[in-house]
Amino acid sequence: MTSAALVARLASLPRETDASYGLQARALLQEPGATDDALSEVLTDMSQPEQVRFNAFYCLQARAWRRRDHRTHRANVDLYQSEFGTHPMFYFMQAEYYSSLDSEPANRHAALTFALEAVRRLSAIPGVLHLAASIIADHHEADADADPQLLLEGERLIRQAIALSHGTYPRYHATHARIATLRGAYGSARASIARAIEDEDSSGAEYALRIGDYQLIRARIQHAQQAEVLRVGQDEASSELRRIRAQILEIMGLLAAVIAFITTAANIAAGQPPGPAAGLLTTAGGMTLLVFWGFHVLVVDSGGRRRLLPLALGAILLGVGLVLAGR
Repeated sequence: MTSAALVARLASLPRETDASYGLQARALLQEPGATDDALSEVLTDMSQPEQVRFNAFYCLQARAWRRRDHRTHRANVDLYQSEFGTHPMFYFMQAEYYSSLDSEPANRHAALTFALEAVRRLSAIPGVLHLAASIIADHHEADADADPQLLLEGERLIRQAIALSHGTYPRYHATHARIATLRGAYGSARASIARAIEDEDSSGAEYALRIGDYQLIRARIQHAQQAEVLRVGQDEASSELRRIRAQILEIMGLLAAVIAFITTAANIAAGQPPGPAAGLLTTAGGMTLLVFWGFHVLVVDSGGRRRLLPLALGAILLGVGLVLAGR
């Protein structure tokens, strides 16, 4: 492909807000003459129309991103930000820029901000929606306490990207598997990653890298599901231990109350006439029930109306005992 032919092909690309822009740009990259040197020559040729130069810039960036040459990608963003920064697609590249940095919160928030802005400006382009969903997944994988509503937004975006692309991109299904895993929808996650592995083109240059990524996602799904099962089992065991502990404490309190009542009864009954002794014993029984009720509320606190029964019975016994003792 001659330079003139490459310029003509770049000029024929649709507007960057068109849903087919990325698809046609990637198709151009498959053509023999669309080498890095040829695209760079068009990019640096100031006599070319600005949109043609931007299209060449986008193609170079897309190729660098697919190669995972993030250093070159970031260098180009820094170099051409002042010139192409007003293009809607440049927000997409800035989201890629920050997502390729380390996972510090500042970088994650910057990537998320630019990705959502790119979605706002380019809502019909599947690749933009996919990147935003992928960044949201990265955000939640790094911070388990992130806003769950954002995760639902990520699922909406990736489903929309899959629908717009008619399900033809395996990477989109892999990203959906990541988000489904984070949501705890493990069945859906397994189905999505299985489809990604099945649909990936084995003749593609990035096949080995992508299959490796997919297998890693599959392993994470299994790990997350097993961890969830263990967590549920641990919660159930902890609840059972707390229940047993409460029962033991309740029995200990009851035994202490019975021992206290027996000791008090023996001391009161000694040397007392039957009438006053009965009143004092009844009063002691009521007080013992009230003490046991207070212990139960403070330590066990099972709730419900049943815990009011010892209170009522203790109050009745206390009142009756005081009446009998006063006669």
